[in-house]
Amino acid sequence: MQTILVTGGAGYIGSHTVKKLLDDGFNVIVIDNLSTGFQDALDPRAIFYCSDIRNRFELSMIMKEHKIDAILHCAGKIIVSESMEKPFDYYQANVFDMQLLLEVMIENNIHNIMFSSTASVYGNNCFDEPATEETLVSPINPYAETKLVGENLIKWVSNQYNLNYVIFRYFNVAGAAMDGTNGLSLKNPTHIIPNTVKTALKQKEKLLIYGNDYDTLDGTCVRDYIHVLDLANAHSVGMKYLCNGGKSNLFNLGSKNGYSVKDIVDNTSRILECDINHAYTERRLGDPAQVLANSEKAYNELGWRVEYSLDDIIKSDYSWRINHPDGHIK
Repeated sequence: MQTILVTGGAGYIGSHTVKKLLDDGFNVIVIDNLSTGFQDALDPRAIFYCSDIRNRFELSMIMKEHKIDAILHCAGKIIVSESMEKPFDYYQANVFDMQLLLEVMIENNIHNIMFSSTASVYGNNCFDEPATEETLVSPINPYAETKLVGENLIKWVSNQYNLNYVIFRYFNVAGAAMDGTNGLSLKNPTHIIPNTVKTALKQKEKLLIYGNDYDTLDGTCVRDYIHVLDLANAHSVGMKYLCNGGKSNLFNLGSKNGYSVKDIVDNTSRILECDINHAYTERRLGDPAQVLANSEKAYNELGWRVEYSLDDIIKSDYSWRINHPDGHIK
């Protein structure tokens, strides 16, 4: 049985992925400083350390004690608008902290890493057609730039230190556990689907839509949404690939379907059978007009499949929020 260390494992994506890894037979060790994650979101079968990956000594001790086979690096900062305001914070969390992690991995003879990256690295280069892994990367915000630097750092370190890696470029992750027991634990999320559902539930007075003058069919941004459970499954499938000797590789993870912000509002209104109070406001800095995925490579080489629809995403987020109106596990 292989042992996986998950950094940031108490976060939104991390906690769903930890459960899936455990269900699929992995031993899982989690390290999280709980700055944005919640211990209550973690499956109790995981071994948890409330620590920071910047604590080099403790990080090394954890690796030694548990004989780690691979690392899933989910820790980092992920909010585009915040990255525009705090670029130093994003370089620290997404680049320099990763450098430390890689150094400690090598010191402890660990040679497998899976990295959570983002489709934001493509910038505005996937407007005309869905992005493949060969699409030109051109970040337009510090969040995307730091994730791309992280990808490149892994690749250069791999060349020198015989590191095997899987890099996943996520498209827009949303949804929650289908039974409503785990979801995005933020009181004031920036993501469109949680905010739309919160408005429908009267937990938020009005939904603000940032820009209606983009070069899209209805003027609002278009994104490819993927259910967090599909993403969790991709990590498990990818970890099996990595631990069984699969070659270092990069994969897009998306549903291959594009929906505008207005589409999200209309579909949420239909599913929940209510009107959603919304208004348009100015664009946010750093937002590309359209980001769509071509995930054929993950389909063909990993055998991964998308199982959940946009309706599933909206319904599961609703189940989470109706049971957790404060946006937290407890």
